[in-house]
Amino acid sequence: MELNGMLAEQLSPSEIITQDPNNGFPLFGPSRILSISIATLERFHRDFVEMVDKTTRKRIAERLSYEVGLGQATTLSSLYVFPSPVEHLRAGSKLRGLTGYCHENIATLETTPEGKLIRFTGNWTESFETTIFLKASDRNGQGLSDEPVCIALCGILSGYASAVFGEEILVRETACQAMGETSCHFEGRPAAEWGHGDTPSYHNEDNGGTLESNIIKLREKLGIEKNRPSTPFFATTSPVCKAASFKSILDRTDKVAPTDATVLILGESGSGKEVVARRIHAGSKRKQAPFLAINCAALSPDLLESELFGHVRGAFTGAEKNKKGLFVQAGEGTIFLDEIGDMPLLIQGKLLRALQEREVRPVGGLEDIPVKARIVAATNRNLAEMARKGAFRQDLYYRLSVFPITLPSLMERKEDILPLANTALQKRSPGHPGLTPAAEAALLSHTWPGNVRELENWVEHGLILAGENPIDAADLPEAHTATPQATPSQGIDGDLPSLEELTHRYMEKVLDHTHGNKKEAAQILGIGTATLWRHLKKSAIHG
Repeated sequence: MELNGMLAEQLSPSEIITQDPNNGFPLFGPSRILSISIATLERFHRDFVEMVDKTTRKRIAERLSYEVGLGQATTLSSLYVFPSPVEHLRAGSKLRGLTGYCHENIATLETTPEGKLIRFTGNWTESFETTIFLKASDRNGQGLSDEPVCIALCGILSGYASAVFGEEILVRETACQAMGETSCHFEGRPAAEWGHGDTPSYHNEDNGGTLESNIIKLREKLGIEKNRPSTPFFATTSPVCKAASFKSILDRTDKVAPTDATVLILGESGSGKEVVARRIHAGSKRKQAPFLAINCAALSPDLLESELFGHVRGAFTGAEKNKKGLFVQAGEGTIFLDEIGDMPLLIQGKLLRALQEREVRPVGGLEDIPVKARIVAATNRNLAEMARKGAFRQDLYYRLSVFPITLPSLMERKEDILPLANTALQKRSPGHPGLTPAAEAALLSHTWPGNVRELENWVEHGLILAGENPIDAADLPEAHTATPQATPSQGIDGDLPSLEELTHRYMEKVLDHTHGNKKEAAQILGIGTATLWRHLKKSAIHG
């Protein structure tokens, strides 16, 4: 797939946190960093609460955390080229997980065709602030909080998003684990969209200046040159594609993009389902309209229903005003439903009606609203099998799978393994001498359960150990090079079957890969659908 810059999922700790060659201290970008434990923060928090009043504590936390967020966004932009502000924002979420702040998930994100932010929502789990509060609560017997406590995380994400989108973005926590919720939920919007109310004091009025000038000053503080070029670790301007199966996938993707057909993208984790969805949107007549993505597994059923279909004022506690759902907000754009296999059955029924009738009814509403958005869904689960077992609505499955696209795993693109590895090497270290024959053999013998993401980790591991020398097998992760993995052919012909039996086994493998889609299986096999049916009948294979 075509990658025009660094993807958030490709960030790794060993690349982000480096070592100062002069004194050995850890660095984030050009800046020295310090480590501090949760236990130390707990003790500091206890003293902080006793010595400083609540208003001052909040003011300090807001200002400090906002600067932290600005610094994170600025430093990452100096290290990598991101294909879009959205991917830059998601990279910040990955960074905060890698550095211990929390697990952060951006669930929904809405932008204008010009890329201006409208709104985003998401959730935090295992926030360092709720961890500290709940431990103190247990110790003191004070019970749950009556207000959200993730002040620093709101400030960090506000600063980060402001730097990414180039305007003042304000993030507020709408639900908190410290109040008894299962996770902390947040919402971010341009500051002007929040209206009047308690506005965090993120800026020092004495400094003044615009957001842009403040970011430039921060870059200067960090020692980042104004026009410093950024080199993405694994970016390529055109797809690395030698495998015939992958070429056919790209061809199918480009053919369906200009149509209005609903597309279902199937594939393993790390195989690039969202990248394909964005490729479809970019190649469609809808490309000037919004592309809105939502992770169906990341939200509770009630929140997911509200995000998709909207709600009216008073529909439930906290619904203080009418809210448009993604189907309405998308207009004539594209809605990407990721992890569709995790969508609750009740909401599946409403989604089916939206697809059939082209209209939605907000939660608590009495009137239907016509919708025009195109649906692209994705999952790493076997929806056909789920539908047969009643875990997924069959009628919705048939509606979604108008045009299924099954992404091959890296092992099924074996011809691309070495070209991808060499591309990664040259992007990370131009002029690098490459891989030894032993290293190439190790790459080709591995089964790659983590797909391209895992391959990147291997390359990075090898670069660290080999330096400017050719990467040898010994430089690759030991856990994988110690015992070569079996190849797919060994899995189907290890007992030396007859040619006819081997043919049957291979058909079973291809049908399993296409989740029972016989038309797609016939294309991969290079035979007609009728021929495949005859083989199935003869061998009693039921896909």
